[in-house]
Amino acid sequence: MSRPLQNRLLALLLVCLAVTTSGCGYQLRGSASLPPALAVTYIQGLESYGSLAGDFAEALRTRNVSVTTESSAATALLEITGNTTEKLVLSVDSSGNVLEFEIRQTIRFLVTAAGQPLVDEQSLSLSRDFLFTSTDVLAKVREENIVRRTLQQNIVDLAMLRIASLARQTK
Repeated sequence: MSRPLQNRLLALLLVCLAVTTSGCGYQLRGSASLPPALAVTYIQGLESYGSLAGDFAEALRTRNVSVTTESSAATALLEITGNTTEKLVLSVDSSGNVLEFEIRQTIRFLVTAAGQPLVDEQSLSLSRDFLFTSTDVLAKVREENIVRRTLQQNIVDLAMLRIASLARQTK
């Protein structure tokens, strides 16, 4: 088969794929929209420059919510009532050396707007495990930091989905 013919068939296949996926109603998920009551949100319960507060602020901003540092200017309050991270041993070898760890993060939060609960206190917990090699400690420490960071971003995304879902139900 000649090269120009292959290119034309590939282009035709891509067009057909695009038409069928658009025709079936498929669309990218995008970010969950938040209710108008959260238009200007104040985050409470975390040190204002901590990474979890920063992740929540960034997640709110991507959903077109203004994050304020003044509680009096806010239309809603996102209160973080708990944030714990644990590192657990999952497995060891016959000599007692650790082979695998689990990192677990749990957060508790609630959302109020105009003094009324918009989202009752919720608890979210996620965990990830990773292999550990005592001969490559520096790389494994870096990997652990990446696992912790990704876990935290995932839990914030889940919290945003939960807030969007529960806030819609209370309308």
